[in-house]
Amino acid sequence: MDIRRQFALAVALGLLVVLPLAWVDLLFIPLVLAGPPASGAYAASRGYARGPLVALWISAGMGMLVSDWLINHDDRVFHLVLTLIMSLLALAGHGVVRVLARRRERAAT
Repeated sequence: MDIRRQFALAVALGLLVVLPLAWVDLLFIPLVLAGPPASGAYAASRGYARGPLVALWISAGMGMLVSDWLINHDDRVFHLVLTLIMSLLALAGHGVVRVLARRRERAAT
């Protein structure tokens, strides 16, 4: 799949899957704290690039910002910071799996 399609799919997943789940109060904290590193680890294990992964979490975070702003008229700074944190957690999950895979490859040779 070409990179443009990967980005489009990632943005669609962020807006159509992650964003609606974020409105479920019981899912919010696990979703925003465990979802990004888990998705990053999964993406790295499958050999996916980091760009679409970050696009997924940025689109979800910006969707949260806009929807919460329109509905509740607040929490803009919270959602901006949360978007940054989710993106960094996704990159961390991706990075950990990549480092472990490289170490395993070196040990096998």
